[in-house]
Amino acid sequence: MSGVVVEELLTALRKVPGLRPATPATVPSLAWVPWDWDDLAVTVTPELVEIRLVATKLPLPPVLGHAEELLTPVLPPGARLRLVVTDIDRVALNPHRESDLDYPIGS
Repeated sequence: MSGVVVEELLTALRKVPGLRPATPATVPSLAWVPWDWDDLAVTVTPELVEIRLVATKLPLPPVLGHAEELLTPVLPPGARLRLVVTDIDRVALNPHRESDLDYPIGS
C-alpha cells in the first residue's frame, strides 16, 4: 500500500513547477536497476507523509502552497503532510540564465 501512495504523491508532485524530489547525490547510474530513485524522497507513516524537496523556483511560499493543494487529496486518511525543502537549485537563484553556453558559437 505504501508504494502505491508514494507513486500517487510523486505523480501529483510532478505537476508542481518549481519543485522536484530531493534524491541522494550519489544515486548510481545503473540503467538496469528497476528503481525510481525519487521514492527515496518520500517517507510515509500512518500519521505523517514527509516529502524532501529541491526548489527550482522562488519565492517558496506560493510554490509550496500549490504543492500542498495537489498533494493533500492524495494523502492517506488521517495523515499530515510535511514538505521539507532540503536545497535550492541555482536555477531558482538566476531564472533568466538557461545555461552556461547561452552565446552563439564563434562569438
